[in-house]
Amino acid sequence: MKKKATFPQLLIHTAFAVLLTMLTGFLGAPFLRVIRQSQGAWRYWLTGLVVVTAFWVLGTPALSVLLLSLWMTLGVYSELEGHGWGWRTSGFVSLFAGTMAGAAGFTAVLVRAGVTNWDGFVGLVSELTATVQKFNPEVKPDPTMLAQQAPSVLVIMLILALGIGLIFERKLFVWSGLPRERVASHLKLLEFRLPDFYVWIALAGFFLTVVNFGSNALAALGLNIVNVSIVLYFFQGLAVLEVLLNSLKAGIFVRILTYVFLVGQLFFVISAAGFIDYWADFRRRLSNSGMAAEKS
Repeated sequence: MKKKATFPQLLIHTAFAVLLTMLTGFLGAPFLRVIRQSQGAWRYWLTGLVVVTAFWVLGTPALSVLLLSLWMTLGVYSELEGHGWGWRTSGFVSLFAGTMAGAAGFTAVLVRAGVTNWDGFVGLVSELTATVQKFNPEVKPDPTMLAQQAPSVLVIMLILALGIGLIFERKLFVWSGLPRERVASHLKLLEFRLPDFYVWIALAGFFLTVVNFGSNALAALGLNIVNVSIVLYFFQGLAVLEVLLNSLKAGIFVRILTYVFLVGQLFFVISAAGFIDYWADFRRRLSNSGMAAEKS
């Protein structure tokens, strides 16, 4: 008889999801994924409604909106996945839904704080950067440039949440002692690959950042596209790295050292590998070399 998720487990997973979201912004996602998959749709959405409303009423609207965005992203992905949608379509729609919910929520937060125009928003960012400079005077960020990148910050947060939620879902199910329902459309990290056409979107974004068209809006658009693309290609690079480790039959110790060094210290190298994978197709090459080695 399969073990069923209990109400105390719902409370524990929710508490961890909220705590890790408060501390990191996105590491609570695996717990949200487990809540949705183990507790069912109505408990997931009802819990989200209660949590989001509670933090709004308690006077922490920013955290409330961030939780809303994460809950929407992970929830919509799971709903679409359950209906047989592919991971690419489910991912795009869920990220769009989470971004729209977050944009609407943060707009409400800004209006509530009296920020109703662009200059006011830049002023708010300037105040935040001034606080950061007190702790590290050497850091001198440009408030206007940071404000222009706000859209990509939200999208990146949701991409990281969705990616980490799906990657660590299985392990969290095991740690929780809960059965995990297998779905045909489940995304496997080893198979993650962006659509081929996306490389041209990424290149267009880079082009907008290096060529001066005399438009701040176009430059900001390009910068946001580049920011998002770096994170997306990071996950593709991570898939390449995982295939490489599998082909080398790396043990747990080697894997830990590799991830701590490469992922922790060389984030952009992993992203570059994911980007180059469009042309190099590293996984196919590794697969072919592995088969050749077996034959010999």
